[in-house]
Amino acid sequence: MWTQIPEADLLSAGRFEEHPGYTVYRERGARNWMASLTVSGTAEYVSGGRLLTTGPGDLVVITPGAPQHYRASGDAPWGYWWTHFQPRPSWFDWLRRPEFAAGLSVARLGPGEGLRRADAAFARVHRNAMSATVDAPQGRVPVDRGPRHGAYATELALNGIEELLLMAAAEHESRAAAGPDPRVRQVLDLIAADPAAPLSVDELARGVALSPSRLAHLFRAETGDSIGNVVLAARLRRAATLLESTGLPVGRIGAEVGFASPYHFSRQFRQRFGVPPTAYRADHGRG
Repeated sequence: MWTQIPEADLLSAGRFEEHPGYTVYRERGARNWMASLTVSGTAEYVSGGRLLTTGPGDLVVITPGAPQHYRASGDAPWGYWWTHFQPRPSWFDWLRRPEFAAGLSVARLGPGEGLRRADAAFARVHRNAMSATVDAPQGRVPVDRGPRHGAYATELALNGIEELLLMAAAEHESRAAAGPDPRVRQVLDLIAADPAAPLSVDELARGVALSPSRLAHLFRAETGDSIGNVVLAARLRRAATLLESTGLPVGRIGAEVGFASPYHFSRQFRQRFGVPPTAYRADHGRG
């Protein structure tokens, strides 16, 4: 599915409530930057073969030209803010943050005070962006309400985006100073050691003396992904290695890495690598 690409130089913003099934897909991204804030519900962003799940307080930033593929997920509607913008020159140091995938970064501002502040900043961005432009037959264009009105409104909208980016930069520095949580590191080591093992969140949580909900939240905050997605990725990477280096039947490889159903294994493998296991082996196997 293809989604219309926004104008490169136009500052725009909005607030949507979308139900599961709602999807945006821009294969070549856009010529401007995009930021989105999940306010309620959950969403999934797909980039570079990785899946990012966001919840309330998660701010995603996507660079120009990076694919934009995201969708509402879960049972409840996904409420989110979005904005397309061109950065001020002074912002680029803040925008150079570690990426979840090429061209996509996420800041976990949290569901409490961080979400409240970010929600208020986005509301100001939206109010001023709407004041700076108006709908016209050819799309949204700058409004003409005097020589400086549109310019002032644009600057005020950019001030709100600046606040959001500063919050994201501060969150990143705070996390970097604290270092990786040893309990999350332990869980990652367990997954890497045997991705085919029945690694439930409950069992992993008991192993690191946390409640399942606390571990799930901490793991996502540290890694930008869920435990289930990381386990799935580890299993599929192991399957790819076996396809490359052994002659084991595809169904047996699926079972070896933890898939009870050959169909489920094949479907998940194709979603991750773009081809079914047999085609992957034909292209990458050692003969």
